[in-house]
Amino acid sequence: MFDGMLLQTVEGLGNSSFAMSGGELWQRLQAEKEEIYREIQADGSVIHPNSAEDPELTAHEFEWQHRGSLEERLRILNDAQDRLSDGRYGECVACGDKISARRLAADPAASFCFACQIAIEGEVVCHTM
Repeated sequence: MFDGMLLQTVEGLGNSSFAMSGGELWQRLQAEKEEIYREIQADGSVIHPNSAEDPELTAHEFEWQHRGSLEERLRILNDAQDRLSDGRYGECVACGDKISARRLAADPAASFCFACQIAIEGEVVCHTM
């Protein structure tokens, strides 16, 4: 029921410069979320590896990191739907500039313009070295 009301709300985005309507964007984001939910459910419970003596530590670490990646993507998709609902979709959350239509077509959950994304990735690389 809530999804139907929200779809009506985001349909007003049809006048924007995006190739898809607000409802189509919402559905695309929702479809990806549902796919991730299915993958998480199929994986079952994952226990964080905490012993270096565990012979299956590498497999457990991989499962843990994969689960973390899936959960992070869900947060990103939820944030994109929130921006879609409140009219901030397509605006960079860092600088407020428009995110290019090509970037949003490639990843409808993109929250940063290209310049800000590059700056953020540069900071991550510096912090991990």
